[in-house]
Amino acid sequence: MARITFDQLIPLYRHTVFNAAKTGGRLHIADHSILETLNFINTDDDAFRDSGIRIESDADKLVLGGNVDLEISTPRTGLGLLARDVDGVIAAAAHRIREPSHYYVISENFAYNDTTVPDSIFRYRLVLRLVRSLSEAAAFVDPHHAEATFLGRGRLRIPVVFKVADIGSVTAATVDELEDFVFEKIHKDQKTAILSSNVIELCRNQPENDRFRFLVAHLRELVLKTQDGYKLFASEFSYEKIKTKTEEAISDYTNKIHKTFHDIQNQVMGVPVATVIVATQLKLAKECAVEFWANLAVSVGATLFVVLLTIAVVNQLMTLSSIAGDLLRQREKLTKEYATVAEQFLPLYSGLKKRINIHRVILWGILIVCWVGVGMTWFIYHRLTTPELSACLHS
Repeated sequence: MARITFDQLIPLYRHTVFNAAKTGGRLHIADHSILETLNFINTDDDAFRDSGIRIESDADKLVLGGNVDLEISTPRTGLGLLARDVDGVIAAAAHRIREPSHYYVISENFAYNDTTVPDSIFRYRLVLRLVRSLSEAAAFVDPHHAEATFLGRGRLRIPVVFKVADIGSVTAATVDELEDFVFEKIHKDQKTAILSSNVIELCRNQPENDRFRFLVAHLRELVLKTQDGYKLFASEFSYEKIKTKTEEAISDYTNKIHKTFHDIQNQVMGVPVATVIVATQLKLAKECAVEFWANLAVSVGATLFVVLLTIAVVNQLMTLSSIAGDLLRQREKLTKEYATVAEQFLPLYSGLKKRINIHRVILWGILIVCWVGVGMTWFIYHRLTTPELSACLHS
């Protein structure tokens, strides 16, 4: 024959008005399932022993709508747990590590599978989540004796001892933060090591059996201190990586900036040569002779040279603008993603920006000088060359 289950007992508990000692009470037989369960207990020895329920009323009282007196004790251990209150649930060490699979709390009229959760159960489950998070940082957790051992700057044993009255300060937000911190895969080993060290530091001076209660009372402090410790670690971890990447980027941008001038260096070096040519080759020309055509060729050649140089310089100025825009984006990204160490690298970007501005000034200076030279060339041309071009073309 099938054995009685804990789920069959829950309706009996719900419809019983328990006495002050919670050792029994009067049950109202509200429906057929309750009546069937009572008859099962009354006629089957295994069900009687497993349920822990003794029916004290006469058998003729077992009718739908009737009331019977019961003596109720804890059911068989493997069946489930009947507790007077939440403190009764956590009286067992194992239940301070993990929630029992089947249980009923008389004071809260709560069964393990109820969807509406009273505050005491909610906080009990929060503490179990807290214990799971702390277990990630512990070197060893004994689930049978509810003890966690932490290793770090020393060794500390923390018995998980608490009552409902001790966990009123626990909030879901704080437990959520600790879970997010501990169970995130990035730098998990370093995070649990930081948490372990902070637990030891926080609780080492407390009596052994008070350590967990003290930790719960100062949980917010523990979480904040652990997060700050990780931020420091992350900054130190990221520093060398950021430093290397930034230095490589700075070197690359420096080469690009240098290249903007190097690419037109030969043309720029030709400016003095062109100046000498203009200064020495322009002759006095009063007729449409060789001197006239030589002066025209020199002037046109100098102008064409400056036009081509202008095109090259404008192209390099556009390249500098592109580099400057890219630098600004890189700087903003560094400031946003690595705010804790960004200040140490910003001067490098400022130095590059200054160098870009200097190159711009130089390039604009070259253009101005060259076009002034073109103007002077044509001025000298007109001073030395008497015939008009149109006259010489028709001569």
